[in-house]
Formats: sequence, structure tokens, C-alpha cells
Amino acid sequence: MIDIGNRIREIRTAKKITVSRLAQEIGVAQSFVSGIEAGTKKCSLENLDKICHALGITLHDFFAPSEDQGVEMTPDMRQIIDAARRLTPRQRKILLEVMEEWLANNQG
Repeated sequence: MIDIGNRIREIRTAKKITVSRLAQEIGVAQSFVSGIEAGTKKCSLENLDKICHALGITLHDFFAPSEDQGVEMTPDMRQIIDAARRLTPRQRKILLEVMEEWLANNQG
């Protein structure tokens, strides 16, 4: 199970955002954010969504496996992923094959 407070702290520090700045961006007291990170305060889904927005990530990114941590998702990358999610598994496989072929032919 994920430790919400530690995950927030991990992402916040990786992005060099202070507790004070995060609290200000989501409209809460600094002590509230510190409490969430320490595990002494509960974080509602609404507040977690605000925190994620302030950190520049989605809720999906927040709960993503650790190998995805620290990967900055640009708007165009998000758009590609969102479009791929609407495809069938077969369509995604074809798209991946096309992308790999294109990359192989366009290196250098």
C-alpha cells in the first residue's frame, strides 16, 4: 500500500517545491501539508487532486509504479498517452510497431 504522505514529500522534493509553496498553491496552511506528509493528517481525494495539480502531475502519475517516478510528462506526451488509451489493444500494438519502425529508421 502506498504511503500518501511520503509519496507527496518524495515528489515535492524531487521538484524542489517547498512545503510552504505547496500549501500556498493549494490554499491550505503549511502545517496541514506537513501533517499529511508526516501521516498525522488525513488527505481527502479533493486535496490530493489539488496537490497533484500543484506538483504538475495527475492522480494517475501519483499512483504510478516507482519506475515512472521522476519522469516529467510534457503536455504532448500526455496527449499521446491519452489518445493511446482510447485505442483497442490491437490498435495499440500496431501503433507501437509503427512507432518502433519509425524510430529505427530515423535515428541519427
